[in-house]
Amino acid sequence: MRFRTERAAAIVLALALCALSPGCNRGEEKRYDLKGKVVNVDKRGSTVTIAHDAIPGYMEAMTMPFKLKDEWAFDKMEVGDQVSATLVIQGDRSWLEAIVFSRQEPIPEGAAPLASASEPRQGDRVPDFSLTNQDGKPIRFKQYRGAPLVVTFIYTRCPLPDYCPLMTERFAEIDKAILKETQRYGRPRLLSITVDPDFDTPGVLKAYGAAFTDPSFRRWEFATGTRDEIKKVAEYFGMQYWPEGDQIVHSLRTAVITPDGKLLKLYNGNEWKPAEILGELEGMRGQARAPSAADKIYKGLGVVEAIDEQMATVQINHEDIKDFMPAMSMPFAVRDRSLLGAARPGDRVEFSIKADSSGMVLVAIKKRE
Repeated sequence: MRFRTERAAAIVLALALCALSPGCNRGEEKRYDLKGKVVNVDKRGSTVTIAHDAIPGYMEAMTMPFKLKDEWAFDKMEVGDQVSATLVIQGDRSWLEAIVFSRQEPIPEGAAPLASASEPRQGDRVPDFSLTNQDGKPIRFKQYRGAPLVVTFIYTRCPLPDYCPLMTERFAEIDKAILKETQRYGRPRLLSITVDPDFDTPGVLKAYGAAFTDPSFRRWEFATGTRDEIKKVAEYFGMQYWPEGDQIVHSLRTAVITPDGKLLKLYNGNEWKPAEILGELEGMRGQARAPSAADKIYKGLGVVEAIDEQMATVQINHEDIKDFMPAMSMPFAVRDRSLLGAARPGDRVEFSIKADSSGMVLVAIKKRE
């Protein structure tokens, strides 16, 4: 009896230790055949970028980097090789194994994607890129001035658990933290930009995003654009372009931009955690609480479209605000809830916006007679 008791205790202990082990409970492996062409070999980053064919029942054709199980392949494969492999999905990880490749004529020099030679540096002013949001409305990076902005790249059909789904999951965690602790993080904005504009129309992005944030998309927007517009913004943040396939190479970049439109930090890959970005946002919020001569008041004219008592915001379709943002419809958080009763939907108003490192806030609003 004692032996059985000790044996049972040992089994329970082993199962408990297994549950705590990161590799013990990763779930069942799923395997898919993958075929394509090698367009970049990054031994330092431990990835091979492959322009792969569609994987029936799992993934559309795409150009993206993959991790390899067999490290010997890094020394053997070259740009231009035709490759077949097994794509393995296990829990939140993915990799290629059982690699077979055949030598082909290399892609002509200059045709293969190269790492961006002009990846932005901390403190660089981010260009005023133009895109289209999930509501089909034009947006520009300049309109986010006055609030921190966090940008990442996705596409809605991406099934790899360590790529787009992971980025969206982490943004959702950040979004919830911002909503819960506004005093701590201020009112930053999140922006997910698709690298698959042909499929990811505004309607597709709206349906996708609605599963992760509130339907107003006040804090977190999703953006698409023309191929040229997407290429410009993606390449600026260091993503690669493969001319032969006319595709953005789907790598991972996440950028934190300051309220005055400058790059604070650029994260490569998926190693970053929500706590890191929340820490950056909290730091900017802390700076904003200190008196600063940089705080500015901007005056505008527009028409009130909606008033949200719960969110304490006034939606104003406004004209150009000189030196601040172009004409658009936008919700503004109010400094004082009494401002929510200063106008009604349909009223033409003049208003004042205060912009500082924590974001922008409506400090005055008056109906025009």
